[in-house]
Amino acid sequence: MGRRIITPYTLEQTKGTDPAQSPVLRVDSYFDRVIKSIPGDVVAGWTAILGLFGATPGLVAGVTTTNILWILWALLTVITFFWTYRQTQLQGAQPAWTQVFVSTFAFVVWVLALGAPFNTLSFYDSRLAAAVLIVFTLAVGALQPRE
Repeated sequence: MGRRIITPYTLEQTKGTDPAQSPVLRVDSYFDRVIKSIPGDVVAGWTAILGLFGATPGLVAGVTTTNILWILWALLTVITFFWTYRQTQLQGAQPAWTQVFVSTFAFVVWVLALGAPFNTLSFYDSRLAAAVLIVFTLAVGALQPRE
């Protein structure tokens, strides 16, 4: 199973490609779309970074650690964009821009729910962040990108 979300629109785009060169495609279910929309590998990397810096989710880290976490968060957000773009390429289909943007936003939502470094902001509420994560995760499976 590739990372690309396969919709009826994707199948239409890839009809003219060489069958020997492209894998057998089937339309993804709701649960497949949820799994493919969340960049679990990057979220796992972020969780490892929190462990390396001793940043317990929900607790405010030291000033230096917080600055480093903000920089790493920004860097991983950019990496998520390009990594998802690369992982969703499919011969005969246009780039999966919707999935790329949704996955990048999913990374932001997951980091928000994990706490650090967002927990240093005055308006941060861990309960609200967890609620956003739940709603986002349930809603993202309903999205069927056109590309």
